[in-house]
Amino acid sequence: MFHEVRVLDSKNKLKKIISGQQLSRKYWKDFETSFNASSPNKKGKKKIKSN
Repeated sequence: MFHEVRVLDSKNKLKKIISGQQLSRKYWKDFETSFNASSPNKKGKKKIKSN
């Protein structure tokens, strides 16, 4: 569960609000990208048909 985040500028004025849903989507997207990058590459493996 992610909570809403308020981003402030140097003068403590509200710059933007990031919703919990946006944070969750970004987290899981980055997690999946990181996980897939560390997985072994399957390109070199081919299945041989036996008759």
